[in-house]
Amino acid sequence: MNQYTDTDYRLICDYISEKKLSDAFLLTEKYINKINKPEIRRSFEKQRETYHYLLEYTFKGINDPEKPLIYKNIQKSLLEISEKLKDFSYLKDSTSKLASEKRMLDAEIVKQKITIKEEIENLLTSSKDPESNSRKKNIYKLFFLLWLTDKFSESDNNILKKYARSKKLHFHEKSVLVSAITLSLLRRFDKRKFHVLFNFYDADEENVWNRALVGIVMAFYRYDKRIYLYDDIIARLRLISEDDNIKLHIENIILQFIRSKETEKISKKLRDEIIPEMEKFRPKIQDKLNLDEIISDSLGEDKNPDWEEIFDDAPDLLNKMADFSKLQLEGSDVFMSAFAGFKNFPFFRETANWFMPFYSENNEVNNSFAELKDDFDTEAFTKGLERSVFICNSDKYSFCMNVRMMPEAQRGMILELFKAEMEQMKEISDEDEILNKNKNDKHIFTRYLQDFYRFYKLHPMHNDIEDFFAGDLDIHNTKLFEILIKNKSVSEKIAELYFKKGFFEEAVGILSKMKFKGKKVQKNYEKLGFAFQKLNDYEKALDNYKKAELYSDPSLWLIKKIAFCYRKMYDFENALKYYQRAELEQEDNIHIQANIGHCYLSMGDYENALKKYFKVEYYEPDNVKAMRPIAWCSFISGNFETSEKYYKKLLDNKPTAYDFINFGHVLFCKGEKMKAVDMYMKAVNISGIEPVEESILEDKNHLLKHGSENTDIDLLIDYIKSKMI
Repeated sequence: MNQYTDTDYRLICDYISEKKLSDAFLLTEKYINKINKPEIRRSFEKQRETYHYLLEYTFKGINDPEKPLIYKNIQKSLLEISEKLKDFSYLKDSTSKLASEKRMLDAEIVKQKITIKEEIENLLTSSKDPESNSRKKNIYKLFFLLWLTDKFSESDNNILKKYARSKKLHFHEKSVLVSAITLSLLRRFDKRKFHVLFNFYDADEENVWNRALVGIVMAFYRYDKRIYLYDDIIARLRLISEDDNIKLHIENIILQFIRSKETEKISKKLRDEIIPEMEKFRPKIQDKLNLDEIISDSLGEDKNPDWEEIFDDAPDLLNKMADFSKLQLEGSDVFMSAFAGFKNFPFFRETANWFMPFYSENNEVNNSFAELKDDFDTEAFTKGLERSVFICNSDKYSFCMNVRMMPEAQRGMILELFKAEMEQMKEISDEDEILNKNKNDKHIFTRYLQDFYRFYKLHPMHNDIEDFFAGDLDIHNTKLFEILIKNKSVSEKIAELYFKKGFFEEAVGILSKMKFKGKKVQKNYEKLGFAFQKLNDYEKALDNYKKAELYSDPSLWLIKKIAFCYRKMYDFENALKYYQRAELEQEDNIHIQANIGHCYLSMGDYENALKKYFKVEYYEPDNVKAMRPIAWCSFISGNFETSEKYYKKLLDNKPTAYDFINFGHVLFCKGEKMKAVDMYMKAVNISGIEPVEESILEDKNHLLKHGSENTDIDLLIDYIKSKMI
């Protein structure tokens, strides 16, 4: 049979959400006819018949007050059928490990009558000690059962609601179960799973409700197009809209999702720039900082006075490290690449452990430090690691597992350095009151989302699972955002972060929908213009810059941006006017002088262009880029001696093919035709004959203007080609 693909599934879902039910019925029937599933066919036929009667009654003028409800139920039923088709195709055709796990679990459920209620009871009766092997095995099994269950029964819903508030389950066990339910809901829509997450959220247990709220946000994003069909889920969301700080929590979650979009970029920068630079400077750092003695003598010292001197030879490295630290403090995921290679320990073979909150009592943690000397305070260290707000749970476990594998000398040094770092972090935390309620909640969201990111990117089965973080993550465009966030300032913060991280298309999407009022009007139009500019839409950029100009005297920055857009739109006269306004404020700014020169050049005013380029050269005598337009304008103006002088300088500074071509023009007009041919041949050696031929024909009017004969120019091209034979 033809496979029922994710593309087909999404298309059917789109048809249903867009209320194109006839198209949805046709495409669904195509696949129902290819499978032997009588129960799916019966359900499909029932919905098609109901829809047929709905259409008939509607257009015969029969009034039915239940029509909107019937229509919604048809949509929901069709969505359920499409998901059953997806499940059937996946289990029948997929060779992935996850599909294999699902097939085995389904068989076990049928054979042994396994239920979620039974597994929770097994967990609670296995042992009261959360660190016992039997209890952990039950948690792992329950995690998989929750994750791979397609639909929760009413009984499942009730038992999970009961234990959401129960003290018999420890916070870390509940946290893992919430993660399993979230994964289950993202894998397969089920309104009861939504309600279960709301129940864990309502139970208000620290660390657990935070994860439930993240799951709710993720699920509302995933199913945004269909969520309007489920009034009961919308009602639950409206109930929490008045909760304390809910707007702040949603804001923090959304901002963290945005930060996750740059994780790969941060990892690449660390891998390709910072670490190689650090490697080059390792000997110098070791000598100047006496690293061999750092454990015994240096840990208590203040900032080393030699630090900045070390980077005299690489000032950019110090700046990059400072930027890196700033990103870390803001909540960006700076450790992804550092710990990516440490997810192969047996601990991570259990999927539940990818979502396990880090807690110091965990046996796996304590076993990692079992071989350390007696004078090392393991409890204080692990408590400190537990409090650390800058490392996600998954990476904390990775660090502990890796310590066990280190040689003793290296292990001791690393642990002492970490200990000192954590003590410093604690001081900063205490001073800044990082551990107050709202900030602590924010850090829980941050670490949990980073755990999720690692799961989707690094888990052995990650290729079998649809990557949540591969989407647009535009949660601000969802029904959830519409219901929970009424404050325009949240949208402004989201747009601001998009700006800061360079996601200009997303920033435009938010700002374009906003009505600008108050003191920030000019600034918002400037930001919107800048975003369009970065997207190379200069017309819209200029439109917004000009609107910003209306609200008060434009700043130098705005004047230059307007000029830039005019220039990009080839409106050189208006560009020149604005650059000249900028010149009045910053006469010695070489960029302004150069751009005025460019405008004059494009307008054919070579004399004034030369004046500006000479001014650029005056301020920066070694600016090779300024020599090019000086040489060219001098040639156009007939000042061959000046042009030749500058082209000779250019030929000593990594010349381009066009430098040789243009110098060839000068020599040709001077009558030094063989020298000119020599220059053209050098250009051919760099770029081939085509650019040379095109340039000669394009500049033919300039050559003719300066006395060259038409026939000689035609012969020139043939002569160059003949020398290539």
